Amino acid sequence: MRGACPGSSRCGALFVKAALRPLNLDPHPAIPAPIGLIVIEDDEDDFLLLVRKLRSAGLPVSARRVQTAVELGAELAVGSCDAVISDHLLPRFSSLEALELVRRHDPDLPFLIVSGAIGEERAVEAMRAGADDYLMKDKLGRLVPALERALTVAATRRAQRTAEAALIESKTRFGALTANLPGMVFQLLCKAGELSLLYVSEGSRRVLGMAPDDVRGSPELLFNALATDEGAMLRAALLENPPMIPFVQWSGALRASTDHQPRWIEFAARARSDASGAVLWDGIVSDVSEQKRAQQELHELASHLTHVREQEREAIAREIHDDVGSTLTAVKFELAWLKSEVKHLPRASEKLREVDQLVDAVILSSSRIMHNLRPGILDEGIVASLEWQARAFERRMAIPCSFHASHDDIALGGEQAIALFRVCQEALNNVAKHASASRVDIRLDADGHSLLLEIADDGKGIGGSDLGKRTCFGLRGMRERAHSLGGTIDIASEPGRGTTISVTAPLRNAPDGDSHAASAEAQAR
Repeated sequence: MRGACPGSSRCGALFVKAALRPLNLDPHPAIPAPIGLIVIEDDEDDFLLLVRKLRSAGLPVSARRVQTAVELGAELAVGSCDAVISDHLLPRFSSLEALELVRRHDPDLPFLIVSGAIGEERAVEAMRAGADDYLMKDKLGRLVPALERALTVAATRRAQRTAEAALIESKTRFGALTANLPGMVFQLLCKAGELSLLYVSEGSRRVLGMAPDDVRGSPELLFNALATDEGAMLRAALLENPPMIPFVQWSGALRASTDHQPRWIEFAARARSDASGAVLWDGIVSDVSEQKRAQQELHELASHLTHVREQEREAIAREIHDDVGSTLTAVKFELAWLKSEVKHLPRASEKLREVDQLVDAVILSSSRIMHNLRPGILDEGIVASLEWQARAFERRMAIPCSFHASHDDIALGGEQAIALFRVCQEALNNVAKHASASRVDIRLDADGHSLLLEIADDGKGIGGSDLGKRTCFGLRGMRERAHSLGGTIDIASEPGRGTTISVTAPLRNAPDGDSHAASAEAQAR
């Protein structure tokens, strides 16, 4: 380029590095790589002037000159070019043609036009086509800042494209992962007392039978799918701002479907605050119907086995009473007759007395075994049974044990009475074995709808790790018995502060005649 060239239609095209170099704080920096340029220029002097202008400003430039579309395409294919400065009109090529070729190769590559007389319309057309800037050949003072600005814009565009591509990839990957999860992944926004769903995964079709867009458009569909009270409770917990508990884990039943097959879901979410102070809940809703049904089947099986075990105990106790007891009684009578017959024979009489003592011991053992298998005190009612159990524990362990009942008599069905008796029995056994307690208090309260059995001691307590041990079959048995009652069990304990076991269950009154049937049968024996 030859200084100022008024009226000239030639201008140069120059490619410059499309990414700004980071600031190098190394005290011994490496020599920066040169900026690769492609100059579209038919005049070598104009080309050299452009390169000299850039280098004099401190830009490390490595420039190659081309004059045709074929040469430009070849240089672009090499891939070492970084920016373009192009003459507007060449004998066989124009800047607009060059710009179209460059944009097909790289939509972000900086492209500047340097012209002697481009004209305003052509300049606007070039800018609309994607040129970064245009300069007049007689005003090259703006060349360096224009090139630097083009480099910055190109670097920003490339970084934005990279970020957008990464975001799209991340969304695609996240969508693929959540689509394959067994539950519905969601993001819920709580702001100004209102709930809105920002994201719902494809799992909503499996869990709720609804399309993600439908649930996202109306969050109330999620709460309306639950029973009225349960949906209201969950909604209230999520609307707390800020939440009292940052993590919510909740399970409940869905409304009955047309096939009347009960279904349950589990809702787990963690709260965090966004920049505006609103609360975001990130979580997952899982269909736990199979697990719930399996749990119910296990509970039913455990209840059935418990019932069968009690029946077997009762049958064995009856057999011992009817067969062994009757036989031992007959033996006692025979021994009494023999003793009267051989009383004149001292040695025989002594031997019969020893045999008589052995029979008495066997009778006592039989009575103890029968009582353990099926305590006859149960025939007197649950209040009398638990009171007897407290007195027996106090005598056996020499530990004060109080008993209090809200009523003198509480009519229960046989199975319910046995379940409560066994829970109290197991709790007292645990106190005797492990608690090192100095006092035990038993309480039985009942109203018209429910009953509460509470066994409290002042012993050394149960550690959290002990409660979760697989070998704690006594605690498991109490839980299963409480479940068989349709109730719940709560074990409150702290090391050094004792343990309180509370069983709450609905009150099931004994059917007419049931509370006296066992007693009448026992009397008939």
